[in-house]
Amino acid sequence: MLLSLCAIPSLGWAAKPSIDPNTPEGRLFEKIQTEADLTKRIELLELFPELFPTSPGVEYAYAELQARYHQAGKFVKALAAGSNLLISNPNNLAAACLNWRIAADMKDATLTDVWMKQAGYVAEKALKNPDPEMSQATRDCGASARLANEADAYKEAVTAKNPADRIKLLEAFLVNHPQTTHAGDIEVAVFLAYREQGDAAKALAAAEKLVAHNDTREDAMLLVAESYFKAGKDPNAVVSLSKKAIDRVNKSEKPVGLSDADWARNKTAELTQANYMIGSISFQAEKWEAADQAFRAALPNLTDPRFRAEVLNSLGWANYKLKNVSDSIKFYIDCTNIPGPFQQAASKTLNTITAEYRIK
Repeated sequence: MLLSLCAIPSLGWAAKPSIDPNTPEGRLFEKIQTEADLTKRIELLELFPELFPTSPGVEYAYAELQARYHQAGKFVKALAAGSNLLISNPNNLAAACLNWRIAADMKDATLTDVWMKQAGYVAEKALKNPDPEMSQATRDCGASARLANEADAYKEAVTAKNPADRIKLLEAFLVNHPQTTHAGDIEVAVFLAYREQGDAAKALAAAEKLVAHNDTREDAMLLVAESYFKAGKDPNAVVSLSKKAIDRVNKSEKPVGLSDADWARNKTAELTQANYMIGSISFQAEKWEAADQAFRAALPNLTDPRFRAEVLNSLGWANYKLKNVSDSIKFYIDCTNIPGPFQQAASKTLNTITAEYRIK
């Protein structure tokens, strides 16, 4: 997959350090540079870190050993040299990338995955302030490894079965990958996880954050709208969110895995809820046409007698104010047939209207 982006034939080895040639390590280092016999050169390279473990030439020695062994097909030794190089310099992205390449050449899927991840971890640090001498091949490899690590981490987080674990992993993912393209999807996933968890306060907070810039989640819009509606807070926002939810529901396609019956039931419930809130706020604001339209849309699906009576009573008055007397009377008659707190008031208003218009 991403290895094609990291197909680096040879990353070479580290830049030659400056070592005093008059010191023992300097003399050995110079001998390595002038040794033409490859076998003897490798022996000297192996010897150098043992004799001078703190020398600046150690990184160079391991880098050349890693590349030489890789070119010779001695993959185990090449991996060992690369690993030692990373111990010497944990930010050596070229070494991590070449070990990824070596593991792939060994056709060991597990080892390849290990080194892909390691290259990604090194790249997170090395590419923040990359060495100007870093090759483009190394930069490309690091970028590929980072993307692969990000994809794996996101998959692990978003597919966690336990909602609490899912939230924790998703939040950690955002911290570790602040520039991710998954930020919008994560907001949705966190909202759904809090709702699954039954944490109403946090689900609402997540929904508020979501709807501030996302018009694709009618469930989040309606959750925020309902919360504000019940609290008597920001009626304009309630109406706006409810209208957006209605538009979204009417345009949405049935989700995969949901039966036609469940989809129809969900749509009906959401549309009824949204229209009820719009109707109620419009009625309170004496916006009779808006109240009439919304309540008429909600009425057919209101099965709770109290809510049905409330809407019928409101429709009766809205239509009276709109001079739709026949409809007003019809709604009030229907309301008087429902036992409850609106029955007596509806009956009195009905008598007043029929008397006013001399209807028997």
